[in-house]
Amino acid sequence: MIKINKKTLEPREELDYKYPFYFMLFANIFACIHIAREETRIIRKTRVIHTIDTMIVERKDVALNDSSICAELVKLGCVLPNVAVAQFRIETGNYTSAICRENKNLAGIRNSVSKLSTGKNRGHNTYRTYRDCLKDYVRVQNKYLKNIDGRYAEAKGYVKLIKSMDK
Repeated sequence: MIKINKKTLEPREELDYKYPFYFMLFANIFACIHIAREETRIIRKTRVIHTIDTMIVERKDVALNDSSICAELVKLGCVLPNVAVAQFRIETGNYTSAICRENKNLAGIRNSVSKLSTGKNRGHNTYRTYRDCLKDYVRVQNKYLKNIDGRYAEAKGYVKLIKSMDK
């Protein structure tokens, strides 16, 4: 809006706040009425979180105890899962080490190049979940076992023999 200065008679442009003021006033009144009429809603979706010690583990992840980890390793086809659990307990100080907590790294994995690893922290691979770490562990184990037959072991079917002893 243009106004005339009464002393100098020069035109000058001024902002007119009247319309934005009325718009905001109307919007606030409308919002208050809408909120006042709204009924209480019941929340139907929740996310369940279990706590283990001071760590938070989402339900979709593996719980930090021997039986849950061993069951997951069996599902993933790990060879000698009880030996792997023993290794994890040693590597993590019974699931309490900083590498375990911060990196979700149960096996002390350092140099795995995998889509499952999200990066590095304290010289060790980091994972989004403990399940991802277990998947990577089994992947590395399978890669190792694949190279045993005909390369390191003289007996044919060495890996098959190892797998049969696990039962």
